[in-house]
Amino acid sequence: MYGFPEFKNLVDMASQQAAERRDATVATFITDNGHVDSRMSFSNLDEDARKIALVLVEKGLTGSNLLLLYTPGLDYIRAFFGCLYAGCVPVPAYPPVGAKDLVRLQKVALDCNAGAILSNSTLAPLIEAWVTNLGQGIEMPCIATDKLKESVDISGFVPHQAEPDDIAFLQYTSGSTGHPKGVMVTHGNLLANFKQILCGFFQGNEMVDALADLRIAIWLPPFHDMGLIGGVLTPIFAGAHVSLMSPLTFLKRPLLWLQTISEQKAHVSGGPNFGYQYCARKVTEEQAENLDLSCWQVAFNGAEPIQLEALNSFSERFRVSGFNPKAFLPCYGLAEASLFVAGSPSGRGARVLKAQLDHMEKGRYAAAESGYQGKCAELVSSGVLAVGTDVKIVNPQTKRPCADGEVGEIWVQGPSVAKGYWEKPQFSAGVFQAVMAGDASGTEYMRTGDLGFLWNAELFVTGRIKEVVIIAGRNLYPQDIELTLQEANPAFRLGGGAAFSVTHDGKEQLVILQEVSRAAGDQTDYKLLAAEGARAVASRYGVMPMALVLVAGSSIPKTSSGKLQRTEARQMYKEGNFAPLYTWQPGGGNQRRAAIASHSHLDELNVDWQSELYADVQAWVAEKLDIEPHHIDLDVTFSDLGVDSVEAVELVDRLQDRIERTIPAIELLRYPTVKALIDHFSAELSQRALDKVLREEDGEVAEQVLAE
Repeated sequence: MYGFPEFKNLVDMASQQAAERRDATVATFITDNGHVDSRMSFSNLDEDARKIALVLVEKGLTGSNLLLLYTPGLDYIRAFFGCLYAGCVPVPAYPPVGAKDLVRLQKVALDCNAGAILSNSTLAPLIEAWVTNLGQGIEMPCIATDKLKESVDISGFVPHQAEPDDIAFLQYTSGSTGHPKGVMVTHGNLLANFKQILCGFFQGNEMVDALADLRIAIWLPPFHDMGLIGGVLTPIFAGAHVSLMSPLTFLKRPLLWLQTISEQKAHVSGGPNFGYQYCARKVTEEQAENLDLSCWQVAFNGAEPIQLEALNSFSERFRVSGFNPKAFLPCYGLAEASLFVAGSPSGRGARVLKAQLDHMEKGRYAAAESGYQGKCAELVSSGVLAVGTDVKIVNPQTKRPCADGEVGEIWVQGPSVAKGYWEKPQFSAGVFQAVMAGDASGTEYMRTGDLGFLWNAELFVTGRIKEVVIIAGRNLYPQDIELTLQEANPAFRLGGGAAFSVTHDGKEQLVILQEVSRAAGDQTDYKLLAAEGARAVASRYGVMPMALVLVAGSSIPKTSSGKLQRTEARQMYKEGNFAPLYTWQPGGGNQRRAAIASHSHLDELNVDWQSELYADVQAWVAEKLDIEPHHIDLDVTFSDLGVDSVEAVELVDRLQDRIERTIPAIELLRYPTVKALIDHFSAELSQRALDKVLREEDGEVAEQVLAE
């Protein structure tokens, strides 16, 4: 086992690494075309952090919480450490796209009392407009850190040296936008978690001669705990080299992620479950043959429920690339524990338990032995506990410990558990200072809100307390229902479903929102498709969904890291804030929408906005390029269309006129192709038309529709 360096805080970490590693590369950023856009050495990081810090100190911002609003890139890392060097607290966030994101930014800014925003010169004009829109008297200067003068004299600057218990940064949880909570992660928490991560990755698997030789590749966003702590800060702690790319680059070109691993001979990389599914689906066998993934020794998988099928399909596709399934390292963590809580032993691969489904529904694991004829569930272990971490499985109602194999809430205690939530002492006490009933020692644990069980000293995560679907006294886990549905037909998009319960007629009922794959085609019979999915769920779980709603791709709310937000999906369903392709209900529950769509005054609803927008943009590009419209494929980026940046702005202006609202430039970044952007706008226009119609309908018509 390697000896780990000792640092007092993250400033000490960065400055010591700069003194020892100097011009060695700590990070490179890779563009969409696979080229290295920028490179940063350890000494570059230290010098740039000092320049930023000096400006922040001169502006009187020492001690302030500062919002970081950057697209992924090395500027983000410089700004993060610039805050630390100045004695400020960085607050990672992502640039808002629309009104919903602006509301979230407003709530975060108010909650942390942000003193300023750090960004770059490209985004600064937009951010200044966003701040104006925030209202409520919020005044936050925007500082473009990439435009600081090279002549800044930092020779006499002394960086702030924090104590281990001081807050390093605020990590706002990516759950409901209604009540953002800033997790207070300390310097001591992070330094402990870095060691826990590296111990977990290296235990029994010394893949390099020294930590400094370690090579890492990451596409996760830096404003998320896994991307920031696992992908940026841990490599700096280790003195290693990390190759970074934008999540949008990964979504557009998943092959590029694997090519980076192959070419850089990266030892460590990974991401959420859907990333492995996505690669297995998007990368062809011929492309896989040109990859060498034999160097990949730790393929971590976390942040969302781990599905065995995703691991198997990835292993099968990339066997030809030399990928070793034993590299899989399923893990579990959360922002409230900095990041890492448990992970599979390095080099072992995933461990799977075959469980009796009826026992799992009653909250207890029972092995499905050979010859068992009942229904089964395959559970992937999240591994052994991190060094120095204690986990208890506790009954959330009685607060008494559960026996091995008994499902309860996961409680965590250890050096990486955060201090609490910013300015929320009562709520923090309920989450971070939980004590088990009958425990005379008074040992405090952090309640995760996650459900799971321990078996043979390994942790198995089964779901969320608030997301468990309880019907007729049975516990049904939404991720299992979603996977069953998605396996019923390839037209259902993997990772694109949300199962939850709603109260109807005094009873809990199952509802599923499911995205339909674009590959399904326009000729898909949605009624038959939905019925097939409902039958699959009913057959496996003995519960017929009250509603199965088919929606277009990217309709299900997710966090910035791609994690499903089932609570928001449930709220979206209850409020009707979506544009379904088809709603299936047993016995035919589509009367209301059918009545609305057939009403004589509702012609606006029948407009095919997608086709109209597509044809309009296609004609505009054809005119610019002087070719026939049918030769124009909009499933490409703006640059791929052959229009320059000025013409792209003109096209955006044209789209703004059609949808009758301003399109922030950053909004274009969320949709990798012109067609994806059009799909987004067409769904918005359809929903707007439906909302208008519902408002204009008189009570008499509404009563008639409901009566039918």
